[in-house]
Amino acid sequence: MERLVLALALAVAGTAAGGQIAGLYNGREALLAIAGASLAAALLGLIPSRRWHLPIAAVGLVAVLIGLNRWLPGPLDLTDAVTHAGARLLTSASPVPARADTLILPVAATWLAVSAASALARGRRPGAAALPLVALAAAMLVLAGPQAGTNYRRTALLIAALALLLVVVRPLPAYTRRAVPRLLRLASAALVAVALAGGTLLLAPPLLSGVTAAPPDLRAYVIAPVQAPPQTHPLSLVGRWGVHPEQPLLRVTADRPVTLRWAVLGDFDGKSWLPATTYRAAGGDRGGAPNPAVAVDEVHAEITVAELTGTWLPVPDGLRRVEGVAIAVDEESGAVAVTDGLRPGLAYAVDAAVPVPTPVQLATAQLPRSAKYDRYRELPTGNTGRIPELALTAAGDGLPYAQALKLARWLKTTYRFDPRAPGGSGYPSIVRFLTGTQPGDDRGTSEQFATAYAVLARALGIPARVVVGFRAATGNGPVTVTAADARAWPEIYLDPVGWVAIDVTAPPVTSTAAPTASPRPSLSAEPEDTPDGGDDPSAAPDVEVMTPEAETPGGVPGSWLWLAWTTALFPLAFAVVALLRVRRTRLRLAGADDAARVRGAWAELRDGARLGGVPIRTHWTATEVVAAVSDAVAVEPGDDLVRAVNRAEFAEAAEDLAAEPAVAQAADLIHRVRRKASRRRRLLWWIDPRPLWWR
Repeated sequence: MERLVLALALAVAGTAAGGQIAGLYNGREALLAIAGASLAAALLGLIPSRRWHLPIAAVGLVAVLIGLNRWLPGPLDLTDAVTHAGARLLTSASPVPARADTLILPVAATWLAVSAASALARGRRPGAAALPLVALAAAMLVLAGPQAGTNYRRTALLIAALALLLVVVRPLPAYTRRAVPRLLRLASAALVAVALAGGTLLLAPPLLSGVTAAPPDLRAYVIAPVQAPPQTHPLSLVGRWGVHPEQPLLRVTADRPVTLRWAVLGDFDGKSWLPATTYRAAGGDRGGAPNPAVAVDEVHAEITVAELTGTWLPVPDGLRRVEGVAIAVDEESGAVAVTDGLRPGLAYAVDAAVPVPTPVQLATAQLPRSAKYDRYRELPTGNTGRIPELALTAAGDGLPYAQALKLARWLKTTYRFDPRAPGGSGYPSIVRFLTGTQPGDDRGTSEQFATAYAVLARALGIPARVVVGFRAATGNGPVTVTAADARAWPEIYLDPVGWVAIDVTAPPVTSTAAPTASPRPSLSAEPEDTPDGGDDPSAAPDVEVMTPEAETPGGVPGSWLWLAWTTALFPLAFAVVALLRVRRTRLRLAGADDAARVRGAWAELRDGARLGGVPIRTHWTATEVVAAVSDAVAVEPGDDLVRAVNRAEFAEAAEDLAAEPAVAQAADLIHRVRRKASRRRRLLWWIDPRPLWWR
């Protein structure tokens, strides 16, 4: 029984330790592979012969890796996957695709750690048996970095399994094993493990909720494997496409109107807006955890490339899956690249969950506090003209989204869109567009509206960037996306809704139509006006609105936290009592000399008699007590314990006490008393706290 429990504890501990990295992967395959390797390694530890343990473990590891490659094949053969396992893991974008080449390292590490722990446990070294598993958990946390998120549940499971492992492996003297039945020891160990796991799960989230430090990301020190080749700047292409609006770029079949993001420009050096230049290889399944605070619209589209060139792949916001093409991604911006570049006829399908925040969420959103968004607030030195003054005048006071809407409305009513106007996205072009006094200076391209807005928003301290993409309508069949559908638009970041697209392009100079719709229809920066203004977020009063803080990942909501904590108090208290009782028994039976051991066995017998309901009196002699207990369990009273107790109390210390027979007789009587006791007394035997105060 103990060997089976030991194997189970090793399997659970290995799964929890190796599973610390599972949150880095997409899907459940990574956790299943790690759990399978851990269970197989633990079961191999049941083989009786120690001589064959090492070769069987080695052969088993090879078999596991071959099976992993059969189940989740990588792009190359197994030998190459093993050779480059670490590099493939550290150069893949999060969430990492679950393939053989990215999973070999954690699966092999789990197998080796569980095998080593099993070998040490068979040598009866409980502390040493836990070391490989603790080292495995630490290594997986380092490899996962900040992308894996919190692992409270797996950490609590690891603590529980290690506690059970230490109790099962720890060797006990023979008389202690008789005094404490095997099943009871295992049940007590399980109770302690559950209490430790519950305490970790309940106390860790609230205690660590204020910790903002993130673990280092090893992938930051690894050069991304995909470098974007030189290509025409996307904002320049928007200007060219405005002159030739009939050029076909894509053919799209979608179940609803969709906006495709093509290039994301997050850095501004004063002369131009720059896209990311390095990308990480990624799997087609991009199913990361969505923002629980924001609703989404599910979008499916099938896209075929016509005359669009470059390396960026047009995809919707909230991308979840790409099929039909190998991709690489820039995790910071979410931009997707094709390693071989776009070519006519390239077909792929995408699924996305496009965020759709409500007007109330937008109106009450706040600026982010995280330092990672400071780069989107930076304005380089240069001739900024009156940009800061214009931003303050146009946006006024109010909450961030209200300011953003006022700024967009000011641009759309003050300037006019002209696709044939001079282009440019640096400070000179933006300053001329915003403050020029020559005829035609107030006319700008889509590029200039977007970049001017982004610079003005940054002057207000609002994180902003520029996106180039396309709007695609829907029809009964494929719809051709032409150059006329190309747009450049700004995005601002607000907590907790994320990046919000803002439509700032004014009506064309030859049109009297209303302002155009947002590139993302659900995030229109200019809602329809209502008579009372109730649906316009910009009409919200300029007052501080406190938004509830997001729930800590892995945490438990308030009322449920207290309910769970109250429920866990009872097993936790019982576990503490059982631990104290077992510790007291061990201390009594492991005395400094024979006399101390005999006195300890005598005290244990008196406590056991009281727990079992055997009536004894405090003034009785040792002979009377042993006779009463022996009579209660229907055995002949022996004289080993009586003689040893009398000698320990009244004889010289140097006299031979024959402690071993006395301790054995006491353990035997206690065992018989417990077996004859009622079911209630047997259930409460080790969790009854009264013996802790008996003398």
